[in-house]
Amino acid sequence: MPRTNEIRAKANNSNRNFAPNSAKTVSYRDFEIEKNAKNKAYYFILSNGLLEAFAEFCKTYHSSDPHKDCLEFLLSNL
Repeated sequence: MPRTNEIRAKANNSNRNFAPNSAKTVSYRDFEIEKNAKNKAYYFILSNGLLEAFAEFCKTYHSSDPHKDCLEFLLSNL
């Protein structure tokens, strides 16, 4: 089977499916871009001494769509 540059949410040798049936595959390039953006955000939190503030935020922030929340916040501050 030829290799592709796709990331698939699947666990080998396991009967647990970690992704819903509707999960889509993404290109490796898109995966890398998102991974690097998240790691930058993590580094920002850590290097600015914001880990405790982030932990408190996580205790109180609950959302079914954090991406939508981000967009609404950004657009409300234009």
